[in-house]
Amino acid sequence: MQRLTIILLLCAITTVVIAKSSKADCKIPHCRMTCPFGYKLDKNGCATCACKKSPCDGNKAPLDKYFCGKGPNRKDCPSTHRCVIAPNDSYAVCCPLK
Repeated sequence: MQRLTIILLLCAITTVVIAKSSKADCKIPHCRMTCPFGYKLDKNGCATCACKKSPCDGNKAPLDKYFCGKGPNRKDCPSTHRCVIAPNDSYAVCCPLK
């Protein structure tokens, strides 16, 4: 009986911790624009009606003339960069490592 109580208590604590650590409830913005690299996020991690200028972290510029996706023109990123591919394969670029 004591084990069951401890397990239930741990499950309850875990649920509360996960709920508090998740991002705020974001509303999907209704923007009249298409952003090739997605929307900028606000301080709460919610999308805004402003486009990201780059798919790379920190808005860093990807390498020129590198395509790391699928296809005949594929070129692997150098070891100083990582390949970032859009979910819909609209871009595949080499972004600087952090």
